[in-house]
Amino acid sequence: MFELDKVPFSRFGSYFSMQVNDWGPMKRALYLCVHSGQTAHAFKIDLVRDGEVIKHEVETSPYCLTLKAEGGGAVDFVIDEKDSVRIRGEGVALRLEMPAERWTFAYQLPGAWAFNFSPYQFQLALDKLRGDVDVVAPWEKGKGFCWETTHAVVTLTPGESGVFEAAIDEFLTAWIKPERQEFAACLDEVKHEYGQWTEGLPEVDGEYREARDLAAYVNWSACVRPAGAVTRPTMYMSKVGMCNVYNWDNVFNAMAHCAHRPELAWDQLLVMAEHQDEFGKSPSSLNRAGTRMTITNSPVHGWGLRYMWDRNPELMTQERMAEAYGYLSRWTEWICSHRTWPGDRLPFHHHGFDGGWDNSSIFDQGVPIVTPDYAAYVILQMEILSDLAQAMGEDRAAADWKKRGEDMLAALVEDLWNGERFVGIVRPSGRVVECESLIICMPMVLGKRLPSEVQAKLLARIKDHLEPHGLATEKLSSPNYVEGGYWRGPIWAPSTMLLTSGLQDIGEEDLARDIMRKFCDMCAEHGFYENFDPVTGKGYYDPAYTWTSSVFMMFANQLAR
Repeated sequence: MFELDKVPFSRFGSYFSMQVNDWGPMKRALYLCVHSGQTAHAFKIDLVRDGEVIKHEVETSPYCLTLKAEGGGAVDFVIDEKDSVRIRGEGVALRLEMPAERWTFAYQLPGAWAFNFSPYQFQLALDKLRGDVDVVAPWEKGKGFCWETTHAVVTLTPGESGVFEAAIDEFLTAWIKPERQEFAACLDEVKHEYGQWTEGLPEVDGEYREARDLAAYVNWSACVRPAGAVTRPTMYMSKVGMCNVYNWDNVFNAMAHCAHRPELAWDQLLVMAEHQDEFGKSPSSLNRAGTRMTITNSPVHGWGLRYMWDRNPELMTQERMAEAYGYLSRWTEWICSHRTWPGDRLPFHHHGFDGGWDNSSIFDQGVPIVTPDYAAYVILQMEILSDLAQAMGEDRAAADWKKRGEDMLAALVEDLWNGERFVGIVRPSGRVVECESLIICMPMVLGKRLPSEVQAKLLARIKDHLEPHGLATEKLSSPNYVEGGYWRGPIWAPSTMLLTSGLQDIGEEDLARDIMRKFCDMCAEHGFYENFDPVTGKGYYDPAYTWTSSVFMMFANQLAR
């Protein structure tokens, strides 16, 4: 179904994945990874016969990973409901090699072996269920001042029955051997769970159905259960490289599943709510190990909530309205109080990370910088806060948010529109920044709220960014364009969807659909990368990125409708 060097094998709720990558500690290999905070490559996986590594073919499905050995024999992997990796092999042996790393070590437990990954704050227990196990884990003087396990190799071989079975459990302080169901029961359980997930997926045309099914698996398998700082079932951006949830990426995942899995969608939108500080600031990212508070992210939550409300009105209970209002109002007040320069009417970023456009050319001239995208999102957030307040019977608050949004819209045009384009303003110097980044077109997300002259000139500028596969984030004629340059040219899912929503709002439906189709065709051919080359469509960086798969599903559904 998928290639392990593009999409990892995992399961909804699991912190384990199995993937092939080039950056692991033992170079290109198949690894068992644990996504505790930083991703740990716990074991390199090989099939062996008579002590020699042998080639194998890979078969993948959402519920089982099978390695078929050259010359016969196979090993199956399933992740069970307790988030244990269950392993069953026949006719071949399995080697698990723990990479050499400081302050990691192996030791025996009563009836099992343990592997302590101290730098990553977790331990693994290997529980042999059938067959034979051999562990080589010499206790030696390490590179530092400690004695430790400089390397460990586990070999699982079939016993007299010709079969071996084992389980790998994660634990922190104490391993308690769990009651285990049969391997076949684990397999049936995951099949059933995934079958339920596929019910009610967004409808797409036949040409996109295979890619839709892969996108659905990418999203399902990227979810983790509540643990540590993760307080809700949460869809990570990826279980490849970007093993966190980022506070604008999550909005697109919420939108994609607002009708398909509304409870999960709501959790994605509000995943940061429990972590707001006393000022109303939300983390920019979180994972099981903790949160990052020093950066912010684009407040597209109001825009995303509007989409969700329109497509699934039943989602918006009074309880959820109150929850969203509390979260978004505190965050918006933080922006107005702590991200607005004295005397200004519009908010600023203090780094490219803040807006999610990490290395956009608009940030080249310095920070803090007032940028047009930031204000546009805040305006939409104030608008949705007005609507939430109105729906909850808070008429005075509704009128206040409505006026604040209208005032900020006027300020956006008066302060950052120079008659031809939006600009940035560096504080405190007042330096005006012009650039050829798509970021200056992002106010198009406001659609018909903008003056008609601004709409027309933004439309022309957006068309200048349109390349064979979609909207380049830096014009190709710009001296700042970089092939594969992250936000200096490649196509991204969020900027594409934000702009197409604005184009649809001003009646540019044909252009919006053309951009959507280019994006869907690109994903169907190349996969769900973090970003893409605007000329060739080649994917860059993380190859199983959930906001890309989410936007693909939403676009393909709109095209079908």
